[in-house]
Amino acid sequence: MNKYRKRITAAAVAMALTAVTSGCSASDIGNNILEKLEDLVAMTGLFGREENAAGAATTGTNAETAQEEEPGQSALSKEAERRRSEGKNLNIYCWDESLEALFLLYYPGYEDVGDRTGKIGDVTVNWIIPDDESKYMELLAERLLTAEYLDKDDKVDLYLAPEEDLAIYVNSDYSLDVREKLGLTDEELEDQFAFTQQMASTDDGILKAVTWQASPGVFVYRRSIAKKVLGSDDPDAVQKNLADWAKFDAAAAKMKKDEFFMVSGYYDTYPAYRFGADRHWEEKGKLVIPDNFKNWKNQMALYAKKGYSNKTTMGSDAWVADQGPGSKVFGFFRAIPDIDSKMAAYSLADPDAAPAEGNGIYGDFGVCCGPQSFCRGGVWILAAPSTDNLILDKEIMENFTCNSNLLYKISQNENIFTNTVSGMRKMAKSGLQDAFLGGQNPYEVYYEAASRLSVQTAGNYDRWMADQYRNSLLDYFKGETSEYEAMQDFYAEVKERYPELDVEAEMEKTEAEEEERLRKEEEARKAREAKKKAEEKKKAEEAKKKAEEAKKAEEKKSGEAGSTGNTGEAAGTEEAGN
Repeated sequence: MNKYRKRITAAAVAMALTAVTSGCSASDIGNNILEKLEDLVAMTGLFGREENAAGAATTGTNAETAQEEEPGQSALSKEAERRRSEGKNLNIYCWDESLEALFLLYYPGYEDVGDRTGKIGDVTVNWIIPDDESKYMELLAERLLTAEYLDKDDKVDLYLAPEEDLAIYVNSDYSLDVREKLGLTDEELEDQFAFTQQMASTDDGILKAVTWQASPGVFVYRRSIAKKVLGSDDPDAVQKNLADWAKFDAAAAKMKKDEFFMVSGYYDTYPAYRFGADRHWEEKGKLVIPDNFKNWKNQMALYAKKGYSNKTTMGSDAWVADQGPGSKVFGFFRAIPDIDSKMAAYSLADPDAAPAEGNGIYGDFGVCCGPQSFCRGGVWILAAPSTDNLILDKEIMENFTCNSNLLYKISQNENIFTNTVSGMRKMAKSGLQDAFLGGQNPYEVYYEAASRLSVQTAGNYDRWMADQYRNSLLDYFKGETSEYEAMQDFYAEVKERYPELDVEAEMEKTEAEEEERLRKEEEARKAREAKKKAEEKKKAEEAKKKAEEAKKAEEKKSGEAGSTGNTGEAAGTEEAGN
């Protein structure tokens, strides 16, 4: 492809990206691009797909091109030949500098040469980080989709995906099987927490991404409130009171009785429910609303009605304030990285003073697993089909996600819960004390939460559906619309977003539920009216009875008075006669 053709290609991609992403929020861009941009690219007719000998589109993957082996080559000579054939530039696409910073501190043999560039051996490592973090997915999609038409130095070797968008890439053709294509073995991967691999696998079990982090979520609670309402602030004792959702709801009723809120807002239990038993929203082309999401909806409606929550929205000023001095909120479902950073800062009365017990509510917190293990946050590393550095890709994944000693060191120095079962077991048994958490060693709880977390592989529909369902119900929780109207809004959004999905079955369920609700409501109305009429009749009868009794009493009184008068008159007559 000549330079002129490449310039046309770049322009066409830019136009396609603009068409796809215009008006989209950051959370929508990934789905839009990977679902729709490829079609737009194909429609331009500029990319020479007909140039493929087989007449089919390709992704320009160097990884798929096998090296021919010479007869009689030794294993060492084959390895040397493979290394010689590897690219001399490794491009790692990231949205910020966090991974680069960890490489600089911990990656074996990594040399920083400045200007977002480093060296591993004779390979130059280029950190491709957009100036605007929100443009990362746009840039990444452009490079993944047009790999075969880019200069070698612009192609993607490795890239990062956050938890919320991981399924988009795992379930696409733009990520490699880390076992089959890169050569990571089960033995090398065995010390990782199982859920981090489950989240990064396809439905048929192909592992497409690995991570150095394990990010189980936990329930962070106020110790002083736990003592007053539950009788103890000990993490094990608190956990017994919150061990399942029934116990959690019972604790919420106790909190209300003592004039506290169980949670701050409408969405606070959502992160935990999202990792319930079933996460799939599609089955055989039909929309299916998982039961755990319906349970969350019912719970939050109850909490709003009963006053168990403070009726805030996650991320709002009121929600932040509920994590600070003067708050009457018992607890929050939080990601590990947020606890000692955001929550600790929110807890201070004087942000300019040292974070210590006595400054606001710093030190008045503890952590437990809560009723449902869940994952919140985390970053995964994926290899692109366009990579020409398979050996180094594998070494980076092995060193940075499978090296237990290195990960344990990162945890000790950076307070990051890393993806090593053996290392985090050591941290759990260490004498670590967290001042913000009242001297508790949180790694005991983090390790338990991570160990018991089992995650169903996510589908491409699941994240958007879950978040849209949550957002559609907000006005219902606030009492500004009915449940039925909120669900109709949800179905309308689904139809517009995914017209190929059949939503009729779920809509019929909602219709039936609404009819049943209206029937019960009508029965209740009639029962109230009947009760009211019965009470009114009873009152009327009682009033009539009292009136009759009063009349009889009055008549009796009058009769008695008359008898007394007649007796007096008779006596006077007798005296006069005498």
